[in-house]
Order: sequence, then structure tokens, then C-alpha cells
Amino acid sequence: MYELARADLVRHTSRLRLGILWWFLDPLVLALIYWGLVDQLLGRGESIHPRYWLFLFLGLIVWKQFAQCLSGCCGVYNRRQGLIKNLSVPLVSLPGSVVLQTFHLFVQAVVVVIVFLGISGGVSLGWIQLLGLLVIQFITMFGIGLMVAAPMASQPDLRELLPHFLKVLFYLSPVLYSFEFLQAKLDDSEFLQWLGVYIFIHPVGDLIDAYRHVLLDDGVLSLNGWVILVARSALYFTAGCLLQGRFERHLLEGLR
Repeated sequence: MYELARADLVRHTSRLRLGILWWFLDPLVLALIYWGLVDQLLGRGESIHPRYWLFLFLGLIVWKQFAQCLSGCCGVYNRRQGLIKNLSVPLVSLPGSVVLQTFHLFVQAVVVVIVFLGISGGVSLGWIQLLGLLVIQFITMFGIGLMVAAPMASQPDLRELLPHFLKVLFYLSPVLYSFEFLQAKLDDSEFLQWLGVYIFIHPVGDLIDAYRHVLLDDGVLSLNGWVILVARSALYFTAGCLLQGRFERHLLEGLR
């Protein structure tokens, strides 16, 4: 799995002059665009967070890893059909390599943020919580990758709909805002009771808020917050393993 991820990463970055820097520059440019629109033009950035551009950047890099993981795992078996036919590789290693590749790039972006915050404001002991968040994120993304990899292998029409689904989910995710900000806006609304359910099932919403709380607010996550993150991670990973096991034999017959 590691060798597959490394080979894909080298092949992708070798075509670009700036290499893996593009993974960092892309969300940075988007963060500056949204910061200019929301903060400078509409004047709403500081009402969401005092350091709104960093707030945006953290949300965008978590989202980017999720979106690339989902897109890469959809159809990964079709793209690797020759490898499956010619070599005896565990099928789970193929979506696993996609998750590992995107996670590796995400960690590098987080390190850049940590260095910047450390130079500009000092190091916080609370940042040790990042280790737990990274483990939870990797397991969550692995589970999501397994959930979509096998079922989507035989559904090319659904794969075509994925970019549109991700666009809608992006604006329904706490990337440009936080769930806390949304809860305040929906106070006394009939939709508030459903927001809690949506927050729980959202794959990366609480993770985005957790990274921001730890890095930007020097906060400590509550025990309840950790329980929810771990429970959701276990839920997605279990669902992914079950779907992978259910579809694997049929998938092998179709590809081989």
C-alpha cells in the first residue's frame, strides 16, 4: 500500500514544476479568494473568526483531503484493473494507497500551519491533541474510501455525479463558516433539531472544527467531543469494511 501511494505521488508531482507545493498552494489561493469575498467585501469574516484566512485555510485542507480521497477511491479498481489481473494484491490496498497519498500531503500542509503559528505566536502544549485528530482522520478517510471503492466500481453513472455532489456538500460543510456559527443563525428555527443529526453524520465537519479549536483557539477538546469523533470514525470504518467484504468477490469476478 505504501509503495503504491509513493509511486502515485511521484508520478503525479513529476509532471508539475512546483510538485507537491501545488497541494499547499491550491487551498491557500482559495482561502485568500474567500477571505477577500467574505471578509473584505462582505465584512463578515471577523464575525466568524478573528483570523479568518487561517480559519479558511484549515477548513480547505481538511476538505481537500476528503474530496481527493473520495474522488480517488471512486473507480480506483477500474483504473487499476491491469494490476489486479496481473498481480495478486489485496484489493483493500488500492483504496488504501489513495487514502495514504492524500493523507501524506495533508499532514505536510498541517506542519506548515504549525510552523507558521509557532513562529508568529509560540507553541502550545495543546497541539499534542493533533496526533489523536490525525489518527481519527486517517481511519475515517480509510473507512469512507472502502465504502465507495467497491460499490462505485460497477456504477460509472454515479461516478459522474460525484463532482456535483461534492460541490453541494462543500457549501453545506463548515469550511466557510463553523457549525457553531450556523447553530447561532438557526436558533429558534425548526431546522435546528436536525442540525445535530447532520453534524454527527457529516464525515469531516467536526474534524474541521476540532483542528481550528486546537490550532487557532489553543483550546482543549472535551471528552464528549473525542467520543463523538472516535464513534464516527469507527462507524465509517466498520461500514467500509462491511461493504468491501460484501462486494469484493463480485468485484473480482468482474475485473478478472
